[in-house]
Amino acid sequence: MKKLFYLLAVLFIGITSALSTSCSESDKNKPLIVACEASSSPYCYYLNSNIDPPVAGIDVDLVEEIGKALGRPVEFKVVPFQNIFTLVATGEADIGAAAITITPERSQRVLFSTIYDTSTQVAVVPADSDITDEAGLKEVSVAAQAGTTDMEYLREVIKPRGVLPYLTQEDVNAALSVGRADAAVMDQLEAEIMVRRTGDDFRINPKPLCRVQYGLVFSKENAELADAANTVIDKYKTSGRLLKSREKHMEELWTHPGYGAMRDDYDGVKPFVVCIDPSFAPFAFMNRNRLAGVDIEMAEAIADELKRPVQFRIVPFSEILPLIVNGAADMGTSGISITPERTSMILFSNSYEDSMRRILVREGSKLNRISDLDGKVVGAEKGTTNEEYAVNKLRAKKTIHYDNAAEGILGLLNNEIDAYVDDESEAEFAMEKHKGQIKMMQISIRAEEYGFAFRLGNTEAKAAADRVIEAKRRNGDLQALFRKYTSIYKTLELNDI
Repeated sequence: MKKLFYLLAVLFIGITSALSTSCSESDKNKPLIVACEASSSPYCYYLNSNIDPPVAGIDVDLVEEIGKALGRPVEFKVVPFQNIFTLVATGEADIGAAAITITPERSQRVLFSTIYDTSTQVAVVPADSDITDEAGLKEVSVAAQAGTTDMEYLREVIKPRGVLPYLTQEDVNAALSVGRADAAVMDQLEAEIMVRRTGDDFRINPKPLCRVQYGLVFSKENAELADAANTVIDKYKTSGRLLKSREKHMEELWTHPGYGAMRDDYDGVKPFVVCIDPSFAPFAFMNRNRLAGVDIEMAEAIADELKRPVQFRIVPFSEILPLIVNGAADMGTSGISITPERTSMILFSNSYEDSMRRILVREGSKLNRISDLDGKVVGAEKGTTNEEYAVNKLRAKKTIHYDNAAEGILGLLNNEIDAYVDDESEAEFAMEKHKGQIKMMQISIRAEEYGFAFRLGNTEAKAAADRVIEAKRRNGDLQALFRKYTSIYKTLELNDI
């Protein structure tokens, strides 16, 4: 044991020496902020809330070794999976970790380390299920974690009868355990842990779905840190320490069933979970890496009315309503239009604002009427009524479906599309931020009413929301919120959003 310790010490002293010339002196003793999602067992999971850090796992061991090699302490910031990329890209976190699959799409936004581990995506089904292969998954409802490559594979390749997105891997496992889902897609090691913990209730389909490669995430402006981390990763793998870390954490999770469980209450009070897409000003947007907007303050007021702490979870707009339907969140917001189709599956609050639909084109475009869009390429945000309008009402040659409005506007500026369908308030802000580059067509489409979304039957939350809306409308606070956040958003630079 002493010889092993000595050899490892020499090994990492060598790493530290090699890195000392590649890291600036100003970074010495500055904490490495690591954004992670703590339901990715065995890579990152909750260990014990009384332990600092409260997380453990393969990724935790790895980034702590990077911190040691650089002579910098490590601080973990536990966030929803989707937040990791935003925090790293904006510089609020130095490293992102949570068994993050390296993909070409993600590589456009962030910088990945070298591959530190590989795995496979698998399907987990009840032990008595008739499903044995991918073809069987197409006929049932399948769960996966929102924002992950598990969900991408489910939507784009398997295309099952029902797609059930959940906020965390724990939510996915719970949905499968209580029968809300017929199957679930997840990482091989996560599947092994679940199956072992549940005894003979579930099994892993024998044929893997696809192979994945994991990397740590860095800002594209932080190549120096990524290079330094790669040196540690290479040594960590070749020394066998990565394998030992994996074995340790798999054993830990099997031996202690309580490990990996996220806290679901604060002093005995269950949080009020609100799903948002912060790409819709002035309702919800990022103000220098912080959530801001009318809907943020309204959600906080509704949670106060219910006497529950609020917990915001950032997800793509298209995932908000499915997460509410599945019971994975209490409320959804981000300028959600109230429609007859949605009210069949969602309970809405009273309307708190309405908006017109507008169509954006590039400055200098000769597109002025709806008929001018015949045979053109148009864009809209996934899961929105704007997307429905573009697909069903316009006679476009093609509709491109964007994850959020920012990507849609960028597509318009880059000539990917001829026009972009948007809400009026968002269209106005886009014109403000891209003056002289885009404009609105001189047409507007009927007004839509916005409401807060709840699961059918959640009349307590709806009643609280209606009370807050009525009180703030009556005393003028609601109008004041729109003025406040309209003013704030107009003063922000693009890189602050």
